[in-house]
Amino acid sequence: MFSEPGKSFEEGLEPIQERLRQVFDALEISIYQAAKDLGENSSKFYNILNGRAKPSYDTIMRLLEQYPQVRADFLLRGQKPVIDEPEQNGKIIELEVRYTDLPFVPTRFYASFIETYTEGISMAQMETYRVPVHMIGNYKNPVIIEISGNSMTPQLANGAKVLAVLVDPNNWEYQSGGIYAVIYRDFFVVKRIKDNELLTKQRLTLHSDNPNGGSVTVPLKDIRGIWKIVRVIDSPVE
Repeated sequence: MFSEPGKSFEEGLEPIQERLRQVFDALEISIYQAAKDLGENSSKFYNILNGRAKPSYDTIMRLLEQYPQVRADFLLRGQKPVIDEPEQNGKIIELEVRYTDLPFVPTRFYASFIETYTEGISMAQMETYRVPVHMIGNYKNPVIIEISGNSMTPQLANGAKVLAVLVDPNNWEYQSGGIYAVIYRDFFVVKRIKDNELLTKQRLTLHSDNPNGGSVTVPLKDIRGIWKIVRVIDSPVE
């Protein structure tokens, strides 16, 4: 189907925020749950559904990957139904879920992880955590990190397990807006990067999502490693 001359592809469609609202309703999940599943900040989805922002192409693709029952034709083109339903009288086939074991950094291992990281820790010496393969996607050499404390609530609760990927030091200066695990001096913290001044002032400011958690500014010379948190794997019920 081609759009009429002078009309954009989106013209005549329900707004993307309304389509997303119908998707969440059909899945019977909250905005907060969707944000946790996608490793996003829930405020991002609130802004989208309130019409203050539009979802990026990457967000839409990850949503479709996370919830394969959602029809891409509906989300992208507004063609219903919203989700694929099992055929009436059809046989439901349960697909086998494949798992893999990833290196795991539990809270109690923080101190030794700091001590051994710069010496080249062997992944074989680390604990492991079993994860469904489909949750890893195309991320290379990810690790699972256990969240300690409540400084990142409500996005990340104490005890949550998250998927993280190592950031190349050459790319540290370009990281901003997301949640990261950072080793600096003798500290291992999970914080949000809002003020990245590595290029101009050789410093990085790390913020807590919890207003009581505060923030810390770290000189470049003290940073030993940075991992980007890309997905929540498991989170305790609060």
